[in-house]
Amino acid sequence: MDKIFYVKAALIALVALIAVWLLVPTIYYFKLPADERNQPEKLEAVLPSWAPSAKVRLNLGLDLQGGISLGLGVDTESALRSKASRRADELKGFAEEKGIKGVTTSSEQYEVVVRAETTAALDEAKKVLLDFYRDMTLVTSDAQSFRLAFDEREIADARVKAVDQALKVITNRVDRWGVTEPLITKRGENEIQVQLPGFKDPARAKELLGKTAQLEFKIVDDQGTFFADLYSALLDKQPEGVTIETESEGGQSSQVIVLRTTRISLGTEPSGAGMTPYLVAMGEQGHEALTELVQKGGVSMPEGREMGIECIPSKYKKNSCEGYRTYLLHSKTELTGESVIDARALMDQSPGNGGRPYVSLNFDANGARDFERITGENVGNRMAIVLDETVNSAPVIQSRIGGGRAQITLGSNKNYQELVQEANDLALVLKAGALPAPVTIGEERTVGASLGPELIKRGSFAVALGVLLVVLFVLVYYRASGVIVNIALALNALIVLAAMAAFNATLTLPGIAGFVLTLGMAVDANVLINERIREEMKLGKTLRTAIEAGYDRAFWTIFDSNVTTLIAGFVLLNYGSGPVRGFAVMLIIGILASMFTALVVTRLIFDWLVIGRGWKSISV
Repeated sequence: MDKIFYVKAALIALVALIAVWLLVPTIYYFKLPADERNQPEKLEAVLPSWAPSAKVRLNLGLDLQGGISLGLGVDTESALRSKASRRADELKGFAEEKGIKGVTTSSEQYEVVVRAETTAALDEAKKVLLDFYRDMTLVTSDAQSFRLAFDEREIADARVKAVDQALKVITNRVDRWGVTEPLITKRGENEIQVQLPGFKDPARAKELLGKTAQLEFKIVDDQGTFFADLYSALLDKQPEGVTIETESEGGQSSQVIVLRTTRISLGTEPSGAGMTPYLVAMGEQGHEALTELVQKGGVSMPEGREMGIECIPSKYKKNSCEGYRTYLLHSKTELTGESVIDARALMDQSPGNGGRPYVSLNFDANGARDFERITGENVGNRMAIVLDETVNSAPVIQSRIGGGRAQITLGSNKNYQELVQEANDLALVLKAGALPAPVTIGEERTVGASLGPELIKRGSFAVALGVLLVVLFVLVYYRASGVIVNIALALNALIVLAAMAAFNATLTLPGIAGFVLTLGMAVDANVLINERIREEMKLGKTLRTAIEAGYDRAFWTIFDSNVTTLIAGFVLLNYGSGPVRGFAVMLIIGILASMFTALVVTRLIFDWLVIGRGWKSISV
């Protein structure tokens, strides 16, 4: 036996050992109870130290293990309104850069209204803006204002991009959950279908997928007295639905407003401007009560200001609020989450904070410059971090913050595990990106666990029966050569499964079909080789010469047929989705494995029998 023989033998042995090693996590995975299989820490706990990571394993698809299927609708109209609002701010800033004074802008639906203090300024703004913003057209114009609207092509493109961006964001979010082989596809013009195999918490799925994650940074108006004025007006007028109660604490009495069953009080807190007033509404209905109270009070909100509401987390009930408090915010959004390039949950190791989790944000270059400018202009003021129209926190700006980094601290009325979960969820949503528009859950289906075992049973039976019939046919038809073919088939199956585990692939019913098909194709290659050897032996050639000629003449036929199938597999992989991609991956891996086992493994066994063992004949 020459040196090449031993090199090939060592290569085959190494491939087989690696394949077995890669399948160890899969074996332990299927040994776990069904309800623990989607908990990586459970698998890591039972895996031997020498085994690969728990991520290196086969998974079961939605059709085999159950899970959640959600239909999401993307509100593209909201995306267009947001686009118009951002463009209004952009037009005003551009006009100021060009030296046009007194220009104000506002958005109405998909249009932007531009006004100016003088007719000359208005005409100049119209000329400059229309010349630069070619994607907008003039709708109406008079002596006081003019309206600009996006052209039809821009509107259609914005709708498509809103759905595409939502698809990408949702895909990013799901990928970071660790859900294996999710199916996320567009359906229709503004719908997205999401399938999450093995995910058993539909409430959390809907919460995280539906979050718009509109992160905004707004300056708090600590000098405003709106809430104090509103509270006084309510005490004086006592409008319908509002009652006044007196409560005593520490020898002092105070009046409390009660709107239906919600108690609302006036509080003050220290700030750079002294003591700043705010309202607190206790109870789960506090958010609605504060909004209604502002409408009933009869006190106009100052121009350029808006109310921000913060949740006061419940000490006893998870993911709920025991009350709400208000902030008076500048309406202008200084910075948005679009500038956030990274977000991660970290632990504060500074003295006195006991390893409390927080969320660290990194901004892109433009966001870093804006953040440094904003903090420099507002030292001593508070900056509200507003997520999904809810104030998350409002830290005081102590100094100019450069370097493009910021932190979001979390509430203190939660235990450690809840804070860690909150920090991870917040970082997950922010890092994945902001949805361009709100999404609604239009369809929700939970695939029951009883469906999975039945499908697994049938699929396993089909595979076992198909493989058994192939093995028996080869043994009966080729006899001794059939044993060699079956050894190659066993190694082929081992390599395919190990490769799928290495890619952390998911086994679906179409994937099982692809697996059986690849075994059939592996047999096909061996049939070609054996038939060629049989023909050469009928011509009177020796076994060794017949084997060499059989492999040489069958090679190009096997190569051509497998390459054409590979091309089809790559097309399916590139343009298919979901189960089709699973089938394509299985097919491609199987073809490559079958070529290796048919052309290398069986040839090595034949060489060992003929050259090493001295066989003169063999049944083919």
